[in-house]
Amino acid sequence: MKNMTKSMTTAADHLSIFQYRRGREYEGNRFDLSPRPERFKKYNGPCLRLKTSVYKDEGLRSVGGLTGREMLERILLPSFGVTSVKFHGHQSEMLWSFPSAGGCYPVEIYVAVRRLGEVEPGLYYYCALETSLYKLANGQAAGGLAPSLREADRDADVYFILSVVPWRTCWKYSHKGYRFGLLDAGHVAANFQLVLRALGFRFSAYTSLHSAEVGELLQLDEYEMPIAIIASRLYDPKADDPAKPSATDAPPLESPISRKCRHSEDPDIRLFDWEPILDFQRKVELSVREPSDRWLTQLSLPSEWTDYGRLLQLIIERRSSSAYTRCELAAAEFRAMLTMIFRLGLHSSFHAIVHGVEGVRPGVYRYEYGRPVCLSEGNYRETSSDICLGQAFIRDCSVLFVFSVDASHIPEDEFSRYQQCSIDGGMLGQMMYLKSQEMGLGFSIIGGYYDEELRELLQLPPTHQIVCAGAWGRNVPDAASVRKNDRYQLNRPQR
Repeated sequence: MKNMTKSMTTAADHLSIFQYRRGREYEGNRFDLSPRPERFKKYNGPCLRLKTSVYKDEGLRSVGGLTGREMLERILLPSFGVTSVKFHGHQSEMLWSFPSAGGCYPVEIYVAVRRLGEVEPGLYYYCALETSLYKLANGQAAGGLAPSLREADRDADVYFILSVVPWRTCWKYSHKGYRFGLLDAGHVAANFQLVLRALGFRFSAYTSLHSAEVGELLQLDEYEMPIAIIASRLYDPKADDPAKPSATDAPPLESPISRKCRHSEDPDIRLFDWEPILDFQRKVELSVREPSDRWLTQLSLPSEWTDYGRLLQLIIERRSSSAYTRCELAAAEFRAMLTMIFRLGLHSSFHAIVHGVEGVRPGVYRYEYGRPVCLSEGNYRETSSDICLGQAFIRDCSVLFVFSVDASHIPEDEFSRYQQCSIDGGMLGQMMYLKSQEMGLGFSIIGGYYDEELRELLQLPPTHQIVCAGAWGRNVPDAASVRKNDRYQLNRPQR
């Protein structure tokens, strides 16, 4: 890989590549120099085809009567799938069950099957566009995940592995694109957890793993990084389930292996300066040791959305807001969102820049263990928009939430927690999307902001790293037809 940057030494150095500075917003990107990267991988060979929809009454029957293939359909289609298509004149845009920065979609899904009824054990690549699983390895290949799993999860039935292809976002957003990929992966991981719970399946969600070893198992190239695993038990180990093969069953015949298409490789990927990201990844990998509970997400799922049909509807209808009505939200709506955020267990404190909430003076607030502290009163609509790279729709939202992590509480030998915090931030964002959808409100996660200026506004010390922000409010009546002005276009580099 091309090396243009000096090696970094401190945590602040490593994290600085993900932060925005005025006049250098997209320094180092390839947007005007290289063709847009392929959004999806392509494999040739036999595949296991799934249904293209489960949003029908017959598709929502009891889990106990489902085959292995039907279980995968119920899990994969809503967790990682296309939900609609939006048209802008002659251009079309696929809408997915999760948001993605700039519509770049860097996340890929792999499935490791140990036992799942009639589905052959092995490793699979999931192609969401074709709703198909391409087999990459036969037999009990899932055993290769053991070094990244706690002992309790090494006998799970199925593993869902999330990876990111940073080139898809770095092409547009330079090194900050890697952080956006982690947030996107968090959105997807949140979907998997909610869907598995709604189906009554037990699971463990890992946001830390031995990335290099898992990548080798999946036969990934150096430009794709596994970053999360969800280990799931789809059967009750004490139950005598006829769909679950016993130890005396003859192994199924093994099908041929699929291969990645050569023409999907992008030569321009080598022209990007990967060294700062590689430095970050090396530091993460060095701090990852033996699997433990700390490798799991700290997210506590909200008590709502345990009904699969209701959850499916929320995920399918979820959209990122592009335009808000400038108004006051009801105090009860604000309290409901605050309550959910605290119950998720990811942030005991966070900030809210209030533009319009009934009974709350506009200003900057810190919320700590449910208690608000007003840092400064005033109208911050223009300031909020300007700090978030000039994105105009932010000045019309009712609340701008900001979530951060105190780096002084993260030891040097636990550096991987920075990456975990970004993935957890994506999970938090997806929960806020679904809660907003349920409340009839709009939400949009914000990953672009001038970090130092935002810290100053929130009166945070330099040790605090901003994880993500989120604009929340009431959508304009014709929100579905409004196209968001991309922050890249607003801050386009001058060549």
